[in-house]
Amino acid sequence: MVASAFELFRIGPGPSSIHVLGPHRAAQRFVHEIAADGVLPKVHRVEVELYGGLAFSGRDFHTDRAIMAGLTGLLPERCDSIILARSADRIATEQQLLLANGPTVNFAAHRDLRFVVDRAVAYDGNAMRFVVSDRYGEVLASRVYFSTGHGHIVGENDRPAAATIRLPYRFVSADALLEACSSQGKRVADLARANECIRRSPDEVRVALLHVAMVMRAALQRGLTTEGVLPSGNRRTAPSWSAAMRDSDAAEAGHGALAQRAALYATAVAEENAAGGRVVTAPSSGSAGPVAALLQLWFDSTPLKYEDGVVDFLLVSTAIGGMLRGAGVTHVGCQSEIGVAAAMAAAGYASVLGASDAQIVHAAELALRPHLGLTCDPAAGRIEDPCIERNALAASRACAAALAAVRAPSPRNGIDATIRAMVASGQAMASRHKSTSLAGVAVNVAEC
Repeated sequence: MVASAFELFRIGPGPSSIHVLGPHRAAQRFVHEIAADGVLPKVHRVEVELYGGLAFSGRDFHTDRAIMAGLTGLLPERCDSIILARSADRIATEQQLLLANGPTVNFAAHRDLRFVVDRAVAYDGNAMRFVVSDRYGEVLASRVYFSTGHGHIVGENDRPAAATIRLPYRFVSADALLEACSSQGKRVADLARANECIRRSPDEVRVALLHVAMVMRAALQRGLTTEGVLPSGNRRTAPSWSAAMRDSDAAEAGHGALAQRAALYATAVAEENAAGGRVVTAPSSGSAGPVAALLQLWFDSTPLKYEDGVVDFLLVSTAIGGMLRGAGVTHVGCQSEIGVAAAMAAAGYASVLGASDAQIVHAAELALRPHLGLTCDPAAGRIEDPCIERNALAASRACAAALAAVRAPSPRNGIDATIRAMVASGQAMASRHKSTSLAGVAVNVAEC
């Protein structure tokens, strides 16, 4: 199925959509499901087991805090690391957990939420098992969910939903996308809007996308103004960099200055994400910088027309991100995270600069190509190094790609060949280089 904008752009706390946002949503879903089954009032004990990458690196990302918050009914869209920490501290102090719309149960995280590293669940490296039992120890319900990336979760017994919604336009290649635009006399943004309006009314789509943009800009502004130290011990750099740019005459002229500002903005978002702030996946939390950065560039240049362009920007980004996901560029290292983010950002930015459909696709190709084969294995198991720098470089490249594409009168479509190469390289890539697999961030041990 073609991805919806609201599958690619999910609001929630950083630093990882796999290790934080996915588990948070899985815990929410579990409580909703047992409530629907009539089991919730009988629950006396809750137990959670984490497997694979969630077990190996979940402590670093505070996956346990996200799960406890989800069980209590806190919405990820309204959470950041501070709210998650307060919720976890309260549960630890009281040794009790109030299930959403349900009973209060005795809960000790060290006993009832276990990081299982000596065995795995089949099919995926990031699995969660939730079990509830009554006061006599009888198991009432047991569910297994998988955090598959981008804040998306899949239940053990879920069926594919591809046939449930008939979308007007389906495309898993750039050739198909451009052919649909040509045959229907529509722009890329129009096709994406038509698909979204199958699920929501046009006004709902517009309001929801404007809210996504607002959250992106809020995260960026926090990143530009918040001093301090990241979880790794490294100091935030965006505030001092921003001050230096304000004092520099070079910040006022040339395309090079635009690319530099894009890198600054992406750094601000990436640092806010690393600190556990509320960000928007694009397509993941760890790659939230490029799209937000280029949206801010658009606002800087045309603040009065910002709302008119932001919806088209995000719809075009959705079309490109959905196309890449549909073609199989997922879970294959940073080429599927930072690379896809760069392509989405470049396409969206090109669209609001007045690019043709062919130029939009060309911008995505130029931004995506440098990320071919890029692995994902952050130092010390954190979404900081080299993730923050990669966000900055990707935003800078996306900006340059968009500006170059709008000056190419008749660009050739070569992105489909790049996509095929990326899929092939991802299939050959060792799992230790994929943060979405069993290893990646999990294989690194912080020096003590």
